[in-house]
Amino acid sequence: MKKFIYLIPMMLFAVIVQAQDNTYLLYSFKGNVSFVEKNVETKARVGKILYSDASIKVAANSTVTLICNETAMFTVKKTGSFPMTAFRDSCSTHSSSVSSNYIKYVWSQMTTVSGTPGSNRKAFMNTVGAVSRGDISNVWIDGRLDTINYVNGEFPLSWKSYNEAKKYTFMLYSNNNIETPMFTTEVSKEKLAIPSFADRMKPGDSYYWSVAIKGEESDQLKVLKYIKKEDFNKMVDQMKKSGGIDGEEEADQAYRVAFMLEDAHYLAEAYKYYAKAAQLKPDNQLYRSTLMSFKKDYEIK
Repeated sequence: MKKFIYLIPMMLFAVIVQAQDNTYLLYSFKGNVSFVEKNVETKARVGKILYSDASIKVAANSTVTLICNETAMFTVKKTGSFPMTAFRDSCSTHSSSVSSNYIKYVWSQMTTVSGTPGSNRKAFMNTVGAVSRGDISNVWIDGRLDTINYVNGEFPLSWKSYNEAKKYTFMLYSNNNIETPMFTTEVSKEKLAIPSFADRMKPGDSYYWSVAIKGEESDQLKVLKYIKKEDFNKMVDQMKKSGGIDGEEEADQAYRVAFMLEDAHYLAEAYKYYAKAAQLKPDNQLYRSTLMSFKKDYEIK
């Protein structure tokens, strides 16, 4: 019995310490929001780190979204002044439906002082590229393009040449015949827009593509899936409904959906949503920087 009695205060102490150790990142806010640290009140700013000894003030018709301990995201819409310890229950990973990869990514981008925000997205994605056949080509294709799910819109397939060639042969193969291309065209640049040959494909089917220096051969194949628009729309609607949090703003939703689409290899569509997020919140450094990084990664001018 004595041992049990001694354990109770120890357990309570552990719970208190755990609550005090929570760290919060101010992800976004709308309206009049401020925080108080050591009796000093300061206006809210995106990327601010708050600890358990701070408090936050939310004015009428205002909201603030926080990330706790790199694991949980939640929104405060209630008017008032709240100590950060009041949100300890929201720090549980089950309190947010947003993917843990996305939360960890945003935390990393907003708290890292070195590097360009949004440039290391792949480190937080589950992306697995396609398996390529043996490569005997002098053309290099970025692993980001190993598999592409395409619906519509402008998006280039790009590559680099070790020989600085001036002419290339682009080849498109059907899923049923990877020996003889169903379509070939000569290209003078190190890129080719998908819409330029999309009419050769049928929505719902999968294809392979390859590039070789003119007059040479290439044994590498990359996957290109032409997705039906109605199937894509259903998927995006599901992302918006089940992947967000209560009170999510349109710009924040667009950025989150863009991240998820890029992870799922919908690159042309991810580009549209990254652009939408940056347009809706032009002062958000992460959104603006990510759009620029995305365009650089995929050779988008």
